[in-house]
Amino acid sequence: MIKRVKKTLALVLALTMIMGMGMMVSAAETESSIPQLAKTNGEGLTVDLTAVQESLADEGDNGISPLWWAGDGPAPQVTSIVLADAGWLDNGNFGVVLKVYGYGSDTTTFNGRKITWFKKDPFIISGTGADGFYYWYDCGPITAAGDYTFSTTFRSTNHPYTQRSYSRVFPFVEN
Repeated sequence: MIKRVKKTLALVLALTMIMGMGMMVSAAETESSIPQLAKTNGEGLTVDLTAVQESLADEGDNGISPLWWAGDGPAPQVTSIVLADAGWLDNGNFGVVLKVYGYGSDTTTFNGRKITWFKKDPFIISGTGADGFYYWYDCGPITAAGDYTFSTTFRSTNHPYTQRSYSRVFPFVEN
């Protein structure tokens, strides 16, 4: 009787292992729920993103992909910083959302004033771990038309601690 229980248990464990290892997993990039930010505020100032988007098209994403990371080793280097969105947040302040490929920490300024991100959402391209993050920045109120500079530098979490920088001038015009 004990032999029969052992054989049955061994068979169940073997089948469980085969099914667990044999399942194919595929994952598309899962986008975070980033709402579109308003492009005009209550005081009638509009951010002109057309010039920003045109200059981004020339730079691309540095041609480097973080997909080399299998999800079980050290975190991938920061390889790319891309503008995901910019506009007015619910609190009335101007906000910038960056899509950063890889893991790192940032030093960020808006018009020369140091700011920090207030929200961080992961995104996944493949595998089970995050391939990067959306960083939300509250840049403060914009009360006058003009050009405002957003600059950030991300330093990778792991060796060789590569750095990537991103800088954009956001023009604000009165309606």
